[in-house]
Amino acid sequence: MRKYLQKKYLKKVLLVGLALTTVNVPANVVQASAGTPEGVSANIKHGSKEKTNFVYIVMDDMGFSDFGAYGSEIKTPNIDKLAAEGLVYNNFNVCPLCSPTRASLLTGRDNNAVGMGHIASVDLGLEHPNFRGRVTEQAATVAEILQSNGYSTMAVGKWHLAPNAEISPAGPMDSWPLGRGFDRFYGFLSGETDEYNPLLVYDNHAITPPKENYYFEADVARMAKEFLTDQVSAYPDKPFFLYTAFRAVHSPLQAPKEYIDMYNGVYDQGYDKIREVRFERQKQLGIMPADAKLTHDPRIQPWDSLSTDEKAVSARYMQIYAGYLTYTDEQIGKIVDHLEALGQYDNTMIVLISDNGATDFAGNEGTDFSLKAYTPIKTPIADVKKHINELGNADYGVAYPRGWANVSGTPFENYKGSLFAGGVRAPLIVHWPNAIAAGKDHVRSQYVHVTDITPTVLDIANLKAPETFKGIPQLPMDGTSIVSTFDRADAPSPDKEKYALHVNQRSMYKDGWKAVSIHKKGTFFEEDQWKLYHVAEDLSESTDVAAQYPEKLKELKDAWKIEADRHGTALTEVSIGLESFGTRKEKVFKYYPGTGTIFHLAGPNTLDKSFTITVPVTRNKKAEEGVLFSTGSYNWGYTLFVKDNKLKFEYNSFGQISRMEAPMPLGKAEVQFKMEKTGPMAGIGHLFINGKQVSETKIPYRFFLNSETYDVGRDRYDAVSKEYKKKGEFPFSGQFDYVMVEIED
Repeated sequence: MRKYLQKKYLKKVLLVGLALTTVNVPANVVQASAGTPEGVSANIKHGSKEKTNFVYIVMDDMGFSDFGAYGSEIKTPNIDKLAAEGLVYNNFNVCPLCSPTRASLLTGRDNNAVGMGHIASVDLGLEHPNFRGRVTEQAATVAEILQSNGYSTMAVGKWHLAPNAEISPAGPMDSWPLGRGFDRFYGFLSGETDEYNPLLVYDNHAITPPKENYYFEADVARMAKEFLTDQVSAYPDKPFFLYTAFRAVHSPLQAPKEYIDMYNGVYDQGYDKIREVRFERQKQLGIMPADAKLTHDPRIQPWDSLSTDEKAVSARYMQIYAGYLTYTDEQIGKIVDHLEALGQYDNTMIVLISDNGATDFAGNEGTDFSLKAYTPIKTPIADVKKHINELGNADYGVAYPRGWANVSGTPFENYKGSLFAGGVRAPLIVHWPNAIAAGKDHVRSQYVHVTDITPTVLDIANLKAPETFKGIPQLPMDGTSIVSTFDRADAPSPDKEKYALHVNQRSMYKDGWKAVSIHKKGTFFEEDQWKLYHVAEDLSESTDVAAQYPEKLKELKDAWKIEADRHGTALTEVSIGLESFGTRKEKVFKYYPGTGTIFHLAGPNTLDKSFTITVPVTRNKKAEEGVLFSTGSYNWGYTLFVKDNKLKFEYNSFGQISRMEAPMPLGKAEVQFKMEKTGPMAGIGHLFINGKQVSETKIPYRFFLNSETYDVGRDRYDAVSKEYKKKGEFPFSGQFDYVMVEIED
């Protein structure tokens, strides 16, 4: 390690027997002074010539092998440069889903212990404290700790750590980025959004992106650069922490056409061949040992068994994914280049990870509109082929097939949502010119967990995790600093054991062994099947050795119980579905003109229910028209609007449109839409003017999940109806008193 960690750190390292040869500490070490609140050190002095900045870069739903540095054919030159000049870890482990990983990354603690047992949309109530959809205040984030110790803190991109029911114009905002230690934020708060029309939040207020030539990933890089410029210009000697969380490569998969076309023909050979090639390249790069074995998923259709159209569409889906990642790599390059231009390159530690494994939620076929994968609706391949060249644009945000997800996760088994390696093994690149020398010996095989990253930052900054923060007792950190691995490829693994619980699935890692349970719903946990892997000898987790080593399996099962008890994690069977989403519980919602953006889950929960929308309207001229109430986007949603002197309602179910309309009188009128439930996820829509029914239509399939918003008096972001797509938000130009939504029990 080069000039970095101080004599004090060298002494500490030597005491624990680590034979580091050149270790030093940053000159801007901050010590807690007398009179400084507990857990908060004195502010870093302006004028200090040396400092260390920290940058986290988080990719979304990206498999272990997708970077060039991890064996991929996808062009990621900027990321690969960071890898070549830094360290590449091949045994880095995360949580199976995005919110849990982000919670552990930012707090250094077990995701269940801090309340994020699932994504932030899920809240199972007080009886399940590990499934609350928010990070407890007993777990201060790295941003909060650094901020209170003199660092500037900035976040751009995806958040997904706030309960979705709180993503409204009035919050509450205590779980938003500015409430958890960040000075600045620009991005989106929920789990997914659209590349071309994202649900943007700037600090604590929603904004609407430009309609022309807009791409979210480029905007993330632009704002990261702006925040960095402002920081370095105003306070050049003050250290900073930048958290950069890209949308890529989460669905909907979208990218500029030139980046998609960059991969024309590349994936025509199919996922079976591409996966084999990646695996061999991983061995050549030292990412996998020469004797590693490639796992196999029997659910995947062999490429050669697909029809010509199926191959063409499938290959196009993967092209979009690859183009999306290459485009994002360019944005990462812009941020890194900007650090160099600002003179902050050598003294900034960059940590680059993915939040979980690749996702196979779209099944063997994939889908031309990602949310469709959550429904029984399937589009025939022949119909998808008709608009194959439009896939990945603003109208067709896709999800790729399982076969390509399997490629992304090479060489592992399983996917996002699983505790097997394909769900939790992720790339980790650490780049820090002041302390990590570029060289061939840059692959690290120590077991590292996402909870280790923040303790590493605190170690480097010479800060202790506070025992209390703002008067609140703090949970101990679960992670361990990995600084010892920076200049020693043979350093011991900082983590000796790590337990995990995901819904009803358990895993335990201990001293090079890993056990994973398979739970069948409705059975006792004692009946779970377990698999055992000797990871120290089988890095790809390809061979189950539970039958050969029953005592070792028992040891790990017993260790899981000890660790779960220590973290206060109860083992109770839970079921996660749409009913688990932490939505608003009110039955009546009354929105007034001028109401801001309301995230879908922060609005009326009309899932499979009868409900009524009432709007008192005043129109003095026939030309007065526009949207009264809407939710959804170009492929799903509903909208109530006035156009061409008619009251209109459209329900768009992935292109299947249910329409109603009737002449709209001038003057005062009360308009209503009533949804009458007639069966599971189906109903009849009724349209009323002044209490008289003027139209009705069947609604064949009612969908609930939505990455869009409820909009009052306009249709922000994507237009639900093609009738007004060219009219922008199409705000209502007449007057209305309110929009009231009433939900029946």
